[in-house]
Amino acid sequence: MSGGEKELAGRIRRGDPGAFDAFFDRYAPRLVGYLARMVGDEAAAEDLFQETMIRVYRNIGGYREKGAFRSWVYRIATNAALSEIRHRRLAPQTVEPAILHSVKAEGPSPLDEVEKKERLERLRSGIGALPEEHRAVLLLRVQGEMDIRDIARTLGIPEGTVKSRMHHAVRKLRHYMEVPSALPEEERRHG
Repeated sequence: MSGGEKELAGRIRRGDPGAFDAFFDRYAPRLVGYLARMVGDEAAAEDLFQETMIRVYRNIGGYREKGAFRSWVYRIATNAALSEIRHRRLAPQTVEPAILHSVKAEGPSPLDEVEKKERLERLRSGIGALPEEHRAVLLLRVQGEMDIRDIARTLGIPEGTVKSRMHHAVRKLRHYMEVPSALPEEERRHG
């Protein structure tokens, strides 16, 4: 755990009044983006982030400094998102990982722009169609910028399982990009 994370965890544990401002500044942008991509709803993501902050506050006493604080926080957020998905059976629609954006070419033609928008929409749809477990590892890697070990800690699963889920997510997404109807509704739910 980095010194900054360790310090922040300690400040929250001690009840430092400015600790949650620092927590918000450090985690809000990426975590809200991650949650929005998980549940497909910006308003729900904001609510889930608030819920995550409350859970961090209530459970900080149970946090053990063996693992990264960031992984612990993302695990809380992921569990909240998965509960929300299962509860409401949301169909993610706003998935848009920054790393998957195309770099603008000089002087793109209108046709190029239309094709780019269509690819991006297919990508959003494909990520949203992935089973929850595959979507979580993909977004933690891309949006959360986590390595395999951190994803495993965050989700509480073995590193081999993370690798397997990542492999299947990428394979399914690649196939979906080639054949948009490749992920039927049943596979979305059951993976």
